[in-house]
Amino acid sequence: MFSKIKLGIEEWKRLESDLDRISSGVPMELVINLTLVYSGEDDLEEEEHHHHHHHVHDFEENEFTREVAKLLDHIAHTYDAHVHPHLHSNHGSVMFAVKGTPKELIKALKDVLEYVKLNCEKCVVHSLDGEFHLGEDLSGIYFGDAYKITVIVPSEDGKRLKVHEVHF
Repeated sequence: MFSKIKLGIEEWKRLESDLDRISSGVPMELVINLTLVYSGEDDLEEEEHHHHHHHVHDFEENEFTREVAKLLDHIAHTYDAHVHPHLHSNHGSVMFAVKGTPKELIKALKDVLEYVKLNCEKCVVHSLDGEFHLGEDLSGIYFGDAYKITVIVPSEDGKRLKVHEVHF
């Protein structure tokens, strides 16, 4: 088991090293898009059907939406980020951007997922995806879930792509 933990840490270090190479010491921006779903019983299924049938975009406050609201406050406060939520009563997405060094961006990504795992009983991360930006340029993309993400960045020669699979 210890070797798996060590391997996981090394994967993150290799990703950080590649992001350091790409950024050349210039701060980067990480765009994070989390898709969250209700983790409780199916008691909200009828309500969800009602929303789609009538195209109502507001939602009734419930445990899921209260937990997501706390997550939004945490993100806004911790990362001084403007958060863009799209929320229904049992699912939704949250998008925001964080600026900093590659080490800070990786820490932010890990911390947000850890926050959801530790503080949300009625919401779970269904998927996440996003982009790394250097100024106005796209420097990398990623996609995955709360356990593993795939990150695609340019290789050293600039002609190929490099793929990292990192685990949480």
